[in-house]
Amino acid sequence: MEITAAVLYGGSLAHYDVQVESGRECFARLSSYNGNPSQQPPSTIKLRKEGRHWVSDSAENGLSDDLGYAVELKAKPILEGRRRDGSHPAG
Repeated sequence: MEITAAVLYGGSLAHYDVQVESGRECFARLSSYNGNPSQQPPSTIKLRKEGRHWVSDSAENGLSDDLGYAVELKAKPILEGRRRDGSHPAG
């Protein structure tokens, strides 16, 4: 599944197209950045969830966590290996 995630990077919006894989891994590709081109975020990032944090092949730890959190909000059922069934999550 592919989703779009928007995060702040250097005070400007960065939009990533994120391919969500099973096993808590994602591959993100920068689609647009509204900030200074000389301070552009990484064009591709491979993310994976480790415990409570998202780590990546990038040195940008804050960006990895922000992007991972945005992905979690949109694709949580996929990352957890379950489908929405209409039942209450606490049930």
